[in-house]
Amino acid sequence: MGDLKERKDHREKETDINFYHPDLLEVPEDGSLPYLKGYRCKKCGQLDFPKMSLCPSCWGEEFESIVLSRKGKLYSYADIYVGQPGMKTPYIIGYIDLPENLRIFAMLEGTVGSFTCDEDVELTVAPIRTNKDGSSIISYKFKKVSV
Repeated sequence: MGDLKERKDHREKETDINFYHPDLLEVPEDGSLPYLKGYRCKKCGQLDFPKMSLCPSCWGEEFESIVLSRKGKLYSYADIYVGQPGMKTPYIIGYIDLPENLRIFAMLEGTVGSFTCDEDVELTVAPIRTNKDGSSIISYKFKKVSV
């Protein structure tokens, strides 16, 4: 019984995640700009985001990682006023069309009511929510392209 209590106490003291999906987002340690990772099927060439366990076109199982464009066009968006626990409201979500013919779902960095469809957006890295420890979870977002 003591072992169970020790394991439970140890588990409660473990820190929660603070970086979301490292297989999707790369933040280079050398200070260069972050980027999203697409995955191209080695069998048929289909590009997907996020990574699939099997290619939906040919059932291939081998993929190569591809650096995706940092800029795209906002296809659609929604201002969210009632969100999930740990997410400060209001926030904005949207679909971004990348030049690689991929449509990415992401949170948007900016002010509610300030986005329009077909607007140019670019990748950024920012907090998306808090974890169970109250620390920020960092992931990808898109923001308006700086002029």
